Amino acid sequence: MDQNLQLYLIILFVAVVVISQTILISATGTRANRNRLLKKQLEVIAESGKVQQQSLLRKSYLDKLSPTERWLENNSVGEYLSDKLSRAGLEWKAYKVVFWLLISIITSMIFILFMTLSIKAMFLTPIIVIGAFYIFIQQKTEKRLQLFEEQFVEALDVMKRALLVGYPFTEVMKSVSEEMPPPISVEFGKTFVELNYGVDLKVALANLAQRNPSVSVLAFNSAVTIQKETGGNLAETLDKISNVIRSRFRLMRKVKTLSAEGRMSAWVLMMVPFVLFLMLYLSNPHYISPLLESERGQSLLSVTAFLMTAGLLWIRKLLRIEV
Repeated sequence: MDQNLQLYLIILFVAVVVISQTILISATGTRANRNRLLKKQLEVIAESGKVQQQSLLRKSYLDKLSPTERWLENNSVGEYLSDKLSRAGLEWKAYKVVFWLLISIITSMIFILFMTLSIKAMFLTPIIVIGAFYIFIQQKTEKRLQLFEEQFVEALDVMKRALLVGYPFTEVMKSVSEEMPPPISVEFGKTFVELNYGVDLKVALANLAQRNPSVSVLAFNSAVTIQKETGGNLAETLDKISNVIRSRFRLMRKVKTLSAEGRMSAWVLMMVPFVLFLMLYLSNPHYISPLLESERGQSLLSVTAFLMTAGLLWIRKLLRIEV
């Protein structure tokens, strides 16, 4: 009977997940579709300069390293990790990050094995450490990109004023790098250096968008590229883009206010099991002890932790409304 009940619960859980995924696919798939469209459009912008796609700043960075460090950095893993660290605003060397991750994993595995005497828990440690590092990088990247987009509106105003004065586009990028705070000053400074190195304008702007994947940057790239090819008043175009972005921010703040109740409900749903468990443990420890001491109880706790994590990620995904 217990086996039939377990099988029934598993089938019920799978059915609920499949049905909810089918119903909510339009809401949850918006971010993925937008990212694919953004990536495709960025590739079109940089299509004319594929040979120079590797940033000269990356080459200059590698030239400053020792031969051993260059060998460790100049590979697909080092380039991928360096790109992730750069997007997060962390000035760390990729090979040092890998080294410290390995040290952390080995130390954590030894500590977990010593504390729990469990081989399974020890082999789960690398996944937890790498997952925690990935979440840390993602949070830093999102915060930095959000700050970049907030500053980008003011940067458009600075560029518009510089264009009206009569500055060339290269000097406009330099003025943003000198007058604005980080991170936007750093990014526009990199673009200014690339333009001075002789990189094509399309490639330099595409590199800017690759480092800061944003709809606002994509609109700016398109406006500058079209203006350079067909002519027109770039200052007026930047003013219109600035107004559109400001309207988008107002809508985002309104959506965030309207979804505050949903976020609070998510926190309550996630905290109720922990509060209930703590109250039961404090009021009647003998009642809850079999769940902690028996093998079946520990298995149930492991499954519960996995399902709660999946539920937290699912709720977080539903509440992330893209504007």
